[in-house]
Amino acid sequence: MSRKRKVFTLAFLGTSSLTLTSCDTSEISDRIAATVNNMLPNVYITLMQLLLFVVTAVVVIYLAYKPVKKKLKQRADFIKQNIDESKKKNEEASQQLKKANDIVFQSQKKAGQIIQDAQVTAENKSQTIETELAKSIEAQKLQAHKDIEAEREKMLKDAKSQVVDAAINTSKEILKREIKKEDNDRLIDEFIDCLDK
Repeated sequence: MSRKRKVFTLAFLGTSSLTLTSCDTSEISDRIAATVNNMLPNVYITLMQLLLFVVTAVVVIYLAYKPVKKKLKQRADFIKQNIDESKKKNEEASQQLKKANDIVFQSQKKAGQIIQDAQVTAENKSQTIETELAKSIEAQKLQAHKDIEAEREKMLKDAKSQVVDAAINTSKEILKREIKKEDNDRLIDEFIDCLDK
């Protein structure tokens, strides 16, 4: 029995007990009989209520519960699919980031190697230029020494020639005669020997 009926029954019994105290028992017995008849369920009404409940339940299940359940399943599948796609895209993004980081690392490594190669090339060129410059300076020094030596030889020849001319002129004056070539050469050799000593 439902709670309402129980409360109603208790309330009815309470009022009935109050009315039992009155003297009119026939009225009371009619009321009690009506109440008891009302309290017992009617089989037809009960079957009809049961049938209506089943029909309502079937209608609710097919028109509301199953479509809502189907929609909820579709929504859950959609959410799961989105989560799976998000995970997949996240993994792809992680892989792409790793590839990009590898490319950046390789580029930095190549840049470092290019800079190192450029430094080595610059050092080699610098050494080559320094070597060529040193050779050029050495060649210029040798040429300057040769030029100086040639100039010295020329000056010595000029000085020798002037000394020879002066010696010839002086010897002519001293000897008062013409000096022959042999005498001239002998005098020059003696003079040079004196100078060397």
